[in-house]
Amino acid sequence: MFFSVILVLCSISVIESKTCDRSQEKSLISEMRSLLEAFENKINDNSCKCTSNSEECPAGWKTYKNHCYFFSPDAKTWHDAAKQCKNMKGYLVKITDSSENSWVVDMITRSVKHYYGSWMGAADFKNEGHWRWVHDSSKVLYSNWSAHQPDNYRNNEDCGHFWSAHQYQWNDAPCHLDKMGYICECSHGSNCRPFNG
Repeated sequence: MFFSVILVLCSISVIESKTCDRSQEKSLISEMRSLLEAFENKINDNSCKCTSNSEECPAGWKTYKNHCYFFSPDAKTWHDAAKQCKNMKGYLVKITDSSENSWVVDMITRSVKHYYGSWMGAADFKNEGHWRWVHDSSKVLYSNWSAHQPDNYRNNEDCGHFWSAHQYQWNDAPCHLDKMGYICECSHGSNCRPFNG
């Protein structure tokens, strides 16, 4: 396309001046070739950038705001889910704001549905009532708890999950429940691995 534009401009120039000799033609063609090579190099550079950006999350992971998310097809206990995420070079999902929470919930509703919902990385088993993200031990600042939750029912609920029975609002549950899916997260470029089943 770029070459065509140059040819059209040259033709217009020739028609207007009516004095285009052989040396001018050779010079113009040489200049057009140089410009075309530069243009082609620019296109190749940009396509490499696009490819590398799209490959920052491995197969089976979804991208959202410079992070990769894996929505499990299988169900595990909270601790087994945390191990699985770690084996994939990630961690159980850490939700930092309402837009991320909304996106994750939307993705859960589009993926495999698990009986109780999906595990997240929030837990209070180290200090009851003090919810932290196990990935980095930071406090849970943003939350979307369902009404009257977390309640530590029967003093046995220390792991957070997206509760399927309550439109995927958050709930605390016994960490040993094994009918729960899980969501792993990792940063772009951190070499998280695909799921092996």
